[in-house]
Amino acid sequence: MVTESQAYIELIGYFTENVVLFEQSADNNNAPTVGELIETQISENVMAFFEQNPDLPQDVRLDVVREADTIVVDLEEFLSRRLTQKATQDQQAFIVEFAALIKNLFDSAFI
Repeated sequence: MVTESQAYIELIGYFTENVVLFEQSADNNNAPTVGELIETQISENVMAFFEQNPDLPQDVRLDVVREADTIVVDLEEFLSRRLTQKATQDQQAFIVEFAALIKNLFDSAFI
């Protein structure tokens, strides 16, 4: 499905090209951690996908959730030492953008 597509491989390439963004941590103690932000943004985008596709069969929904879990694990592997650091504004913007691109992959797989 999505995680086995060429588009996902290219998206992971885009992520690795920008991994340097995560070398700094935020000074703001109220900022979410990188790990929290990844989980939240991927979850919110998957929920939005489900809301936009209410007629998806249950087995397809479960496949999407499994794929989303795989994506989170992939991102956590890339950022393993950075997951607990507070996210900077640039990191937050990048993660929001990346999660939206993931949603676009799901959208294109079902349109």
